[in-house]
Amino acid sequence: MIAYFVMECAVDSRIPTYSGGLGILAGDTLQSFADLDVPAVGITLLWKNGFIEQKLSNAGAQLDSVQEWDIEKYMQPVNAKIKIPLGDKDITIIAYKYTIESTKGDNEIDVYFLSPDCPENDDETRKICDRLYIEGGLTRLKQEIILGIGGYEMLKAIKFKPFLYHINESHSAFLIASLMKDINDLSRVKSRVVFTTHTPIPAAFDKFEMKDVASMLSRYCDKQVLYEIYQEKLEDNDELNLSWLAIKNAKNVVAVSRKHKFVSESIFEGYKIKYVTNGIHHVKWASPHHKMLYAKYLKGWEEDPDLLRGAACIPDSEFAQAHILSKEILIEMINSENDASFIPENFTIAMAKRVTHYKRNNLILTNPDKLIEIAERKGNIQIVFAGKAHPADPDGKFIIKSIHDSTQYILSKTKKIKIAFLENYNIHMANMILSGVDLWLNNPVRPLEASGTSGMKASLNGVPNFSVLDGWWLEACMEGINGWGIGPKPAWSDLSYSSDMQDLNDIYGKLEFNILDLYYKNFADYLKIMKMAVSSIAPYFNTHRMVSEYVTELYLTGIIMCYLEQEKAGICDI
Repeated sequence: MIAYFVMECAVDSRIPTYSGGLGILAGDTLQSFADLDVPAVGITLLWKNGFIEQKLSNAGAQLDSVQEWDIEKYMQPVNAKIKIPLGDKDITIIAYKYTIESTKGDNEIDVYFLSPDCPENDDETRKICDRLYIEGGLTRLKQEIILGIGGYEMLKAIKFKPFLYHINESHSAFLIASLMKDINDLSRVKSRVVFTTHTPIPAAFDKFEMKDVASMLSRYCDKQVLYEIYQEKLEDNDELNLSWLAIKNAKNVVAVSRKHKFVSESIFEGYKIKYVTNGIHHVKWASPHHKMLYAKYLKGWEEDPDLLRGAACIPDSEFAQAHILSKEILIEMINSENDASFIPENFTIAMAKRVTHYKRNNLILTNPDKLIEIAERKGNIQIVFAGKAHPADPDGKFIIKSIHDSTQYILSKTKKIKIAFLENYNIHMANMILSGVDLWLNNPVRPLEASGTSGMKASLNGVPNFSVLDGWWLEACMEGINGWGIGPKPAWSDLSYSSDMQDLNDIYGKLEFNILDLYYKNFADYLKIMKMAVSSIAPYFNTHRMVSEYVTELYLTGIIMCYLEQEKAGICDI
């Protein structure tokens, strides 16, 4: 069995235990585990008050509050409790179970959501997992001990015996201390661990002072265990970096795209890193209209996404109709929430994702007069924005405010452009936006997009991707055939940062001279690109392929390594 550990997990849009890409990828991966009959269990944390409930003021400021939800409406309490020593307290951890059913309904994967919110704990302890990613410092350290060590001990309590532990990002890396405590053999510990690094930004790695880690874990394991698994002795004021802890103790370390492999090897100098490019769950992210279309012409696509290669042969009229119906649903939702007066005939662009500095969510509005000029010359443009900024991210909040201010300016100057910002971006809203727009815009600073998956979801629904050539899109882009790239195409080993001005000029240039002309003057050719987006991208960039690669290239290799290590030690518990 595979134990899949992750800090956030998106299993249902009504369950706010995720904030963005990592959680959504986890939910898609677990769904493919269920569909492909991979023996696995999910371990994550139960965020009692979610991430943030977003509302914008009349001046465009993000106002955030807690996300209230009814846990027992969606999950079952588990009849198991564990105690772990955390600092000077013994704390009780409970769990709730959510069951993911396979697409065909013939298999299930259980996901266990851990929580310290129970009567046995004091009020301070009960609040440790109140909000996702809101707290830092010692509270974050406690959360990650609960995830890693609490998750490991909970699996023992409910009689699961995983043969591999898959650490997704480093939040759960403390489970390595648990493995070392039980096995007491570093080579055997390593053979049980797969580590996927999901970020190309070392500043984002979780780090804690050794004195705090040692204090929190002093009654669970002594400093010598920590030194052994970290493979160096740290002074009290030195930092223990969880990403380095994970990479030092995993036989298989994985990046999430080919480009990210090169970025990660530059960060983790001296380590060879494999890559498995991320994917999406193709059934989950297809719109209702596209599901019916694919069921009619590509029978069996739910079980075998490779059949989506045949999308190019779907009759143009029916393919266009599925898109129009999806677009009408989206526009009805936009107008009901924003009174934005969008209309289905107008070319519509989406920029919908977490709002933060490196994603440059407002880049297209940087020169509003140029954008107005393009619309006046080439045709009407509608832009829908969505996404949340972290409450402690002033840059992200500034971007949202700048989108509001630029919108006011543009709307005062022209009727050729309409803009809407949708509050509280979630899975349900994403499904409508991804399938209902005419172009998916993605322009993060290169090379900071480890993989990205939103453009894959858009492409599955016949929406061309217009993105910086980074992450997955560097592997997938066929310029002018299945979408468009932004900026120059870099070499795999080129780790230089992209230029805001160069990328902006490329966005405006391709909109003016390629994309809008095709859409308004030669829609038949635009439709060919839409169909190629499906047939060239969806068959490969899906979690069925991704999970299959993990199983064959990493899990089975890990099992063999684990067996050989155990045989060498004269022990076998596989």
